[in-house]
Amino acid sequence: MKIHAVAGDVLQENTPEKVSIERLLSRRADVWRGAGRPPGPALGTGQPALDACLPTGGWPRGRLVELLPDRFGLGEFDMLLPALAGEARRNRPIVFSGPPLVPCPQALARAGMDLSRLVVLQARGNDQLWAAEQCLKSGLCGAVLVWHPPGRVSPRPIRRLQLAAESGPAPVFIWYCPGQAPPPSLAALRLAIHAGPAISVLRDRGGKPGRRFSPGQDNVVVMEQKGKSKRESQ
Repeated sequence: MKIHAVAGDVLQENTPEKVSIERLLSRRADVWRGAGRPPGPALGTGQPALDACLPTGGWPRGRLVELLPDRFGLGEFDMLLPALAGEARRNRPIVFSGPPLVPCPQALARAGMDLSRLVVLQARGNDQLWAAEQCLKSGLCGAVLVWHPPGRVSPRPIRRLQLAAESGPAPVFIWYCPGQAPPPSLAALRLAIHAGPAISVLRDRGGKPGRRFSPGQDNVVVMEQKGKSKRESQ
């Protein structure tokens, strides 16, 4: 098959219809297009304030999302629960691979999670990364969450996770241990989680990293102290 490029359009030989380069590129999610790249399909977070802050308007589908909490327990798990519960209600399995603690079923049920759609894999070491990869390759999951084991981070399993995610619509979320340095990767989104919670965008394919925001900040009431305390007045 011969392809002719004419004035920004692509013409297939013996085909009168013109197809723009922009249309062709939009079909390929694996082509890097710099800051002008349009966002791909996204899974709504279930939290409008968070959707508005994320570059893709939600969690990018079929992509790798890296989460780097300053420490565990900062709300990094709670911000995923509405989206996970929504996928479970659509009868799509939600996979936890290698969680450091046993998930609390009561808390998950209160968040609307259908526990019958939850799959918890008690794998350890590199097995938890491999297990997550196989779940992604099945194409059946609504989302896959994997916790990286402590120690050095090898780039090869991370790259394999990204490639496996591209085979289906499910996003894959990987948590790194506090202090771990993630390798160079093709992650669609890399977020640092701070107390608050506050979120810093460290990597955003097609956007502008370096932004920091606090989802749900409108719900925070700032209390101002009136007058001076007895100790301050002395």
